[in-house]
Amino acid sequence: MDDFDFLPDELRHGNIHLPEIGFGVFPPTSASASLTSIPNPFVNQHSRRNLLGLCQNLNKMSISDEERSIFTGSHPFLGSPTSKNLHGIRLGGSFLEASSHRQALTQSSSGEVSDNSHRLRLLAREDYPKPLPNRFTENKDCLLEQQKRRHIIDFREIRGNRIFQPLSGGSRKCMKEGEALSLSPDLVSVLGIYGSVYMAAKEQMGCRFLQKKLMEEGSFVDVMFIFRGLVNHLIELGVDQFGNFLVQKLIQVCDEQQRTEIVIMLTSKPGLLVTISLHNYGTRVVQKLIETVRTKTQINLVKAALKPGLLSLVTATNGNHVVLSCLKFLAPEDNKFVLEGATRFCATIATHEHGCCVLQHCVQYSDGAERENLVAEIARNSLHLAQDPFGNYVVQCIIEQNLGGVNVMFELRGNYVKLAKQKFSSHVVEKCLIHYPESRSQIVHELVSDSNFERLLQDPFANYVIQSALSKTKGNVRARLMDKVRTFGNLSMNPYCKKIFFKHRRHLRK
Repeated sequence: MDDFDFLPDELRHGNIHLPEIGFGVFPPTSASASLTSIPNPFVNQHSRRNLLGLCQNLNKMSISDEERSIFTGSHPFLGSPTSKNLHGIRLGGSFLEASSHRQALTQSSSGEVSDNSHRLRLLAREDYPKPLPNRFTENKDCLLEQQKRRHIIDFREIRGNRIFQPLSGGSRKCMKEGEALSLSPDLVSVLGIYGSVYMAAKEQMGCRFLQKKLMEEGSFVDVMFIFRGLVNHLIELGVDQFGNFLVQKLIQVCDEQQRTEIVIMLTSKPGLLVTISLHNYGTRVVQKLIETVRTKTQINLVKAALKPGLLSLVTATNGNHVVLSCLKFLAPEDNKFVLEGATRFCATIATHEHGCCVLQHCVQYSDGAERENLVAEIARNSLHLAQDPFGNYVVQCIIEQNLGGVNVMFELRGNYVKLAKQKFSSHVVEKCLIHYPESRSQIVHELVSDSNFERLLQDPFANYVIQSALSKTKGNVRARLMDKVRTFGNLSMNPYCKKIFFKHRRHLRK
């Protein structure tokens, strides 16, 4: 009984009998006659000073707010027309007037209607307004509305009253000046899960969702919001396992002003762009950036950032792809810094596993004075490069394009026998026989003049040089070589000589 200590003594000891009256079902006249003005037992007592304790006890009894308001005398539909509810809203009397025909139920024994706002009044079902709304649904809708308002974008705040054009494709409409739109509901939901665009970009599923928004179904507002959420984290996300894919898509769909902002961010510190280019994931971002830059400002910033670390990029597993992207997507005049660096460090680059590929592309994409200088430098080092496991490919590259022939032959002159007996350089000698007709007589002369010619026939590499010489030479040069080979007919069954004698057996019998 401790929970009911606040009740009057009469109620606690059961001395007062309250007739059973239900809402919407009125007792017979006899019952109504016996019903007098009953003061609310929960108010107007000495325990009024304990109103806070009353609320606490009602909470323990699991009484709802509506029921509690009846007991405390603050129900919006109870009391006088001039009374106020708990929220301080003044109540009108129109509702009470609707129940005037039931005043007999609340009349006192003297026949007067009580104006005491603390008297308990009984209402019929039709006197009640519409049911109260579902509080959970109402609160949920309110929260969603607040979340949407939080993500409303005013384009005047973003770009200074500029009218934006579509970012990619023709499906996106141009936004009107000053137009404010809210984010799509699914993007708002994702932001509610991850907390921000930045956090979503670092997770696999969130990153995929944002990529889809950028490339396929995202509105202009969504793209702008994603851009603003990523622009300050580009460096970190560019080298992230998942974030780098989103940054690539962002670079692809953004406009030129946004792309310039991205370039400025990635080149803000000396060596930063080179460091990103050397990273496993960052190199993809830089390649996509080089592929999409268009304005002079963007290109100049990229060139200035990559030039100091060119040699490191060329010889790196990931960095060399960045240099290749420069050669493929930048104009020849913008590639000068790459070609100048390749010419300066020609020997170092050509003898590197990745550098030799870059140098071949430099020859392919260059023209004019830059190509001449580069080819001349390669030819000057051709004797050294021809014997290198990687450099020989660079020498073969310029020979196949008939570049620098005179210089290459000058450097190789007098070394053809030595080169023919080596694995890598033997390919260079064969290329000279095929693409430099003027070199054939000199090569054959050096071969047949060697005192150990029979060893050349049996050499695992030189025998291929002799086969190429027999196939490409004509006239006196070919006859001289044929006579020399015929003198060693006893070697026809040698594993390395077999092809030479079988292929030219008809001429060797003469």
